[in-house]
Amino acid sequence: MLWEENPLVKGKRHNNVIFILLCFLIIAASAAAYGGAEIYNYLNKFSSGSDVLKPDKVKDDNTPVNILLMGVDIGDGSNTSYKNKRTDTLMLINYKYSEKKVNIISIPRDTLIQVNGKNEKINAANVLGGVPWVVDAAEKLLNVNVNYYGMINYEGFRSLIDAMGGVDIMIKNNMNYDDDAQNLHIHFKKGETVHLDGEKAEEFFRWRKNNDGTGLAMGDLDRIENEHLLVSKVFEKITDPSIIPKIPKILEILPKYIQTNMDGGDILRYGMSLKNVPAENFTIKTLKGDLQYIDGVSYFIYDMSKNKDIAVLLK
Repeated sequence: MLWEENPLVKGKRHNNVIFILLCFLIIAASAAAYGGAEIYNYLNKFSSGSDVLKPDKVKDDNTPVNILLMGVDIGDGSNTSYKNKRTDTLMLINYKYSEKKVNIISIPRDTLIQVNGKNEKINAANVLGGVPWVVDAAEKLLNVNVNYYGMINYEGFRSLIDAMGGVDIMIKNNMNYDDDAQNLHIHFKKGETVHLDGEKAEEFFRWRKNNDGTGLAMGDLDRIENEHLLVSKVFEKITDPSIIPKIPKILEILPKYIQTNMDGGDILRYGMSLKNVPAENFTIKTLKGDLQYIDGVSYFIYDMSKNKDIAVLLK
């Protein structure tokens, strides 16, 4: 079964990236209000990830900057460790600074990789070897050099949605899924417009199928489309002037949930610059390939020959 790329998203939806990129933009855009050294003192709260993996800074403005974004689930938030958690969402942000172009590549979490000669899904790389292994897997898969990484957990996702006052979204599928083991209960009706707080937004974000077997035909691959839709609504609200009174609260909570190896100066530089990239210069794609069962396990098999357009974008 072939998984085709997402279409190029235009207009307001050009910024349909995962939550951490939104945070990245908010941090950089809002931190200017702190003034002087306080900007860097605040931004450097996010830089603890440099102890996990040293950044590989670009040497000039003509070299693309690659930022690997990871979304992990750490349960109810009582355990704030990022170790031994699967990466439910994985995206590469390829930013061509001098050209003001951004390419966003979604990597399906079931993508097949090899770890010590064994088949593994890429979402298990963090469990097996932490951030360095995730970065290494992405570099080999896409034939790129990753300069920075950013990691966020679902508790952070919920907290941001609540801090910004929730978002409204139109439901495109009947969603009825209950999992008592995870205390996960998802119930939305197709065609209705609902106001999502943090908890409800996570339910929408995570849904793939119903208990009766109906749902997204391509499972996790189709779920990427829901991620894009939800985050587009989040971005619309963040860029609305009505968000301004809520920014102090948002800035207060973000350092609790984000880990990156970018220092304050780079966050400010790239974040402010990204805000000025025109809509037509954003491209969003998902890796193409096949779904296959190997030894009873379903994998997404990346096919280099079907991703030549992405390879060109990343040069």
